[in-house]
Amino acid sequence: MKFRWILAGVITIGSIAACDQYREANEISTRSGESMTSPATDTMTTVSVPGETAPLLALTGEYEVGVTTVTLTNPDQPDITNYDYSEQEMGYYDREIAVDILYPAQPAPGAVQATYTGQFVNADVDPVPNLPDTFTIQGSAYRDAPAIGGQTLPLVIVSHGLSNTPGVLASLTENLASKGYVVAAIDHGDYILGEPRDPLRLFQRILLYRSIDQQFVLQQLTEMANANDADWASLIDPSNVALLGFSMGGYGVLNHAGAGYNSDAMTFKMVADNSLAPLAADNEDFASATPEQVKAIVALAPWGAQSSVGIWDHDVFANISAPLMLIVGSQDDIVGYEDGVRNIFENATATDRYMLVFQNAMHNLVQVSAPAIAETDVRLWATFEDPVWQRQKIHEVNQHFITAFLDLHLKGLEDRRDYLDVPTVASNDGNWPQPMGIDFSAKYADGARGSEGYWKGFKRRQAIGLEMHYLPKSQTESE
Repeated sequence: MKFRWILAGVITIGSIAACDQYREANEISTRSGESMTSPATDTMTTVSVPGETAPLLALTGEYEVGVTTVTLTNPDQPDITNYDYSEQEMGYYDREIAVDILYPAQPAPGAVQATYTGQFVNADVDPVPNLPDTFTIQGSAYRDAPAIGGQTLPLVIVSHGLSNTPGVLASLTENLASKGYVVAAIDHGDYILGEPRDPLRLFQRILLYRSIDQQFVLQQLTEMANANDADWASLIDPSNVALLGFSMGGYGVLNHAGAGYNSDAMTFKMVADNSLAPLAADNEDFASATPEQVKAIVALAPWGAQSSVGIWDHDVFANISAPLMLIVGSQDDIVGYEDGVRNIFENATATDRYMLVFQNAMHNLVQVSAPAIAETDVRLWATFEDPVWQRQKIHEVNQHFITAFLDLHLKGLEDRRDYLDVPTVASNDGNWPQPMGIDFSAKYADGARGSEGYWKGFKRRQAIGLEMHYLPKSQTESE
């Protein structure tokens, strides 16, 4: 199959069928007569900081944030990229995994805030002219700042989407670290600059390594925490962990949490040398259960549950025992909503689960805002932005609800449940009457001033276009 992709370090494709959708979407003609040679500022974007309209729990936490990068090496892993199809021979290599560690810190006076790097990957056919390889993300964290001391904190393992980098998710990861979490954002190395591009081999590598990388990083960080290998490692409580993944990262997170893959699926079989077999539901050595130290799972637009992919039999979602939060756009054409994420929500019956829905949103639910260069070509813009929702609003809603969910299950803050157990499924049905001559617009709904019928933590008139669905353990939507 001939793929025509345009990825921007922020796109996530699904199955072969999803690739077809991208091929169609990317056949928009480019402004080939115009030069896109731009100053550095055109390839710069920034981490989102919650603003005046943000819900309460989105607000930046009490801590300054440090970030450091460690490289972990997983030895003797299948070398999918260089598999010899003619000889049907698999080689092995030592897989290096870079991980951004974000943590509460004490930066020195005058410390400089970090930048992150994202990747553009241009189309082979009708490419965007003069498109650079990378873009820069200005963060709020401080590179290699000393960690705070005297306490242990929950660990959040974060797994990005296809051809993302950890920095693309920094609006969320920096926000969580500011609230007293150690965040380990994995760089899965989907697209390596200078490496020949073979879409089939790239996708196989992604299918294989999302869950494996997550498991290995958790194991390694647990050992580092127990050994007090660094000041930030001393902060980690390895018995109190959350898994968080976006799109293909969510695909890995659900497997890591016990949902074994379907070995009869076409997508499963496309991975060379039966390399996915250790992660299959019918493998007696696969741990069909959530690891004991995992106390919460967040999957944003997780890929794979749509019927066109079939990577899971839906009954395996019942192996997930940690509380689960799913986040999805109702118009997501990459992972599917009704035939997709809702299948996970309905079938994960061994745990309590929430599903936050952005009405009319598509797939881009967590990425940083598009750099200015993306405004020159809709194919670039569409890999960062949503056609309906403001990027800032998406970030703030996610920061609010993910904070509430993790605080509840990793920190035991029971009052956070009130922010999740909203009074109406659809936020538009919330009610907060306002007497004539009084303006409550700057107030947060907190049960006072008639706000008990409105979503807690949102300012009046700001909880619009959302749905929050909830199912307790053992219950399905039909009951």
